[in-house]
Amino acid sequence: MKKISFLLALTFLSVFGFSQNIDEIKDLMSKQQWEKAKTTVDAFLLKEKNTTKWEGWYYKGIIYNEIAKSEQLKNQFPDARMNALNAFKKYYEVDPKAIQATLEQHVRLFEIYSNYFDLAAQNFNAKDYAAAFANFKNALTAEQYIFSKDLEYNNFKFPAFDTVLYQNIALAAFMAKQEDEAAVYYNKIAEQKIGGTGNEDVYQYLVDYYSKKKDLINREKYLHLGNTLYPDSDFWYITEFNDVEDETDKKKIFAKYEELIPKYPNKIILQYNLAVELFNYAYTSDHKPADYVLTQTKLEKVINDALVAKPDYTEATVLMAKHIYNLSFDIQDEQRAIKGTKPEDVKKRADLKAKLMAKNDEMIRFAEKAYEVYNSKTELKAIEKGNFKMIADLLSTAYDLKGNSAKAEEYRKKQESIQ
Repeated sequence: MKKISFLLALTFLSVFGFSQNIDEIKDLMSKQQWEKAKTTVDAFLLKEKNTTKWEGWYYKGIIYNEIAKSEQLKNQFPDARMNALNAFKKYYEVDPKAIQATLEQHVRLFEIYSNYFDLAAQNFNAKDYAAAFANFKNALTAEQYIFSKDLEYNNFKFPAFDTVLYQNIALAAFMAKQEDEAAVYYNKIAEQKIGGTGNEDVYQYLVDYYSKKKDLINREKYLHLGNTLYPDSDFWYITEFNDVEDETDKKKIFAKYEELIPKYPNKIILQYNLAVELFNYAYTSDHKPADYVLTQTKLEKVINDALVAKPDYTEATVLMAKHIYNLSFDIQDEQRAIKGTKPEDVKKRADLKAKLMAKNDEMIRFAEKAYEVYNSKTELKAIEKGNFKMIADLLSTAYDLKGNSAKAEEYRKKQESIQ
């Protein structure tokens, strides 16, 4: 009986000591004596028997959070807010029902998140990007813990994936010149395949990042993903086209276009640009290239493909008219090369004339289609005016060849009127 009484007395004294310490901590908290409260709660939790009770951890969380908010104490204890979060984590561990926190709607945890986020925003606006990066990450740490516990405050819950917060973290890292860290967080967004307004830069950043790293596998991964989510953007194919280092190597340029055209079928501009490159290669050099005829054939096919995909592509229509006009010159060169008067020579010249007139009529069809587009516009851009004048000139020349001087004069006057 004596032994039992002794044990009971010890238990009573232990509970009394526990209550006395908790009352002291609560008293210091009520007086907002946070530094003393910190010392007391830290000493309290040094005793192993106290670490299994919720009170010490809960009050430590409150005390450290208040220190983090205090202008007088926050610099003295720079890790106070994270220590508060960790204390609350321990509180939820030792008291799974979390009755006290539930009564307060878990407001302490939400406040920690909010304070980290607000501080990060202040850091960012003050251009202290390294601090902004650190505090946005801390906000994410708090948010992820809250989400993991399925907690809510005033009917608000955090999403499973907070895209805006990840964007903020990545941007702060980038501005702090921590590009590897920025890539980590942009990768997390990309892994979710998140599209929509404001997220295209995620995939562009990753493409640029892996390009610099010469990691072509990951670059291709994000090129494909970016193009899937943002098919209207020109960034993806321009990035790949920039792989051609020597802009004077026409063969490599042609090959790159032919590689990209099937990869980006919705980008008809690629076909048009290849046609322009082929046109310049064939017609603007001092000397005809060795593969002149082959280039002409390829050029015509590329323009036709562009016009099939986009029949109202006026620039491609203009280019086709110019190409056919140049073909007509080639036929005239063939005509001039025939000097003989033999029947076969006469026939050959006649055949070439018929071929020339057919090409002339073909050119007129394309030129008049472009002419109608430009003529219907009330305002023309500078490049459109240039094309309009050129088309009018081609048409006046074509109708001269047909012997229709009235029509030729009509187009000539129109050409002169375009300013």
